[in-house]
Amino acid sequence: MTMLSLFLGLAAATARAEPPVSPISRPIAAFETTQGGQPILLPQGPVRVSVSETTLPPGGTIPAHKHPNQRFAYVLAGRVRVTNLDTGAVVELSPGDFGVEARDQWHQGEALGGEGARLLIVDQAPPGQTNMIRRDP
Repeated sequence: MTMLSLFLGLAAATARAEPPVSPISRPIAAFETTQGGQPILLPQGPVRVSVSETTLPPGGTIPAHKHPNQRFAYVLAGRVRVTNLDTGAVVELSPGDFGVEARDQWHQGEALGGEGARLLIVDQAPPGQTNMIRRDP
């Protein structure tokens, strides 16, 4: 194979190459308030962002609790009902829904239907501080 034929072969292969695929971003939601109607606030100063997955079995519940700092939840699977015990507001979330949880308001969650639920949770709190306070029974 001559250098010319090698060059022409590479040039042809390059010409046939597909252009790179650009990423596609699709807005899911935009929020300015929590599920409790509060403005979304972030801690001032250093912040630790924690990401976790919470799994609720069928009929499972998350007992009454509150968050001193902002918490976000994305429903990966199943359906969840969140009841705000301070305001009485009830929100139902399904797969693909994103929730901005109430801050410093007591609320509880429960899995709906027979399949349970999986949530991706994002907490933003000062380093070393917990972002979930459970109510005493």
